[in-house]
Amino acid sequence: RDWETWIEPLSAWLGSYLNAPLRFNGTQCKLSTLSTYQVEMEFWFSSRSVNVQRLDALVRQYTLGGAPRPVLAANELNGMFKGFIDLTFEHQGRYYVADYKSNWLGADDSAYTEQAMTASILDNRYDLQYVLYLLALHRQLKARLADYDYDRHMGGALYLFLRGTRSQGQGVFFTRPPRLLIESLDLMFQGKPAAQQAEPAWEQGVLL
Repeated sequence: RDWETWIEPLSAWLGSYLNAPLRFNGTQCKLSTLSTYQVEMEFWFSSRSVNVQRLDALVRQYTLGGAPRPVLAANELNGMFKGFIDLTFEHQGRYYVADYKSNWLGADDSAYTEQAMTASILDNRYDLQYVLYLLALHRQLKARLADYDYDRHMGGALYLFLRGTRSQGQGVFFTRPPRLLIESLDLMFQGKPAAQQAEPAWEQGVLL
């Protein structure tokens, strides 16, 4: 497809990226050294009369400081909900989901700031995406770990903006929604009453 001239530079870039220590959540790790991971983890779970506007309101309330973003259209989800997570991995006893993004945010690395990546997350409603990915992981961990505890085992979500890998923040957007949100959505998809509401506890971190 006339892309032969890109093979060598992209191969070099990929090797460099896989071996770069990515910083997030107060720690760092190299993708090349992960020992416990699943690529393109598929998930299915049932949806029982899930009100999309109510789902959207919860996600907007408990993520990204309640910042404005496009509102989802009224709808109801019934049946099986299916998805694929780019990368699911364990690091230092915590479990994470990661999603690779090729979004163009500007002409050079300086464009990939915390503010620019957050704006892209909001505009594209990736907040909804990572919350549903973490819900899927939450359910998987509950089924697989006898002593599973969200606060202890759930690491969070990383969005890896690949065009900004050489920026100061390495193009890494990190977030960890509060336990109340994930548990409320878990109940919602089961058709059960929501978890007891508490004072809003915004997700921890954005970019490290």
